[in-house]
Amino acid sequence: MQTGEICLDILKNAWSPAWTLQSVCRAIIALMAHPEPDSPLNCDSGNLLRSGDIRGYQSMARMYTRLAAMPKKG
Repeated sequence: MQTGEICLDILKNAWSPAWTLQSVCRAIIALMAHPEPDSPLNCDSGNLLRSGDIRGYQSMARMYTRLAAMPKKG
């Protein structure tokens, strides 16, 4: 995912000024811990979760973390 976008309703259609930065961060952490396979931003990840392939999902998550979030060596 090159846009950095996440699929979280409180950042889109359920947004309210009542949300604090802390509550948004907690919602993001909860989404990371318990992803919603029926509403994925990444269809491949959603398919892995729906099929019960947790190891495949975790492997894909590690790959994207290495590609996007970790500093490049060299």
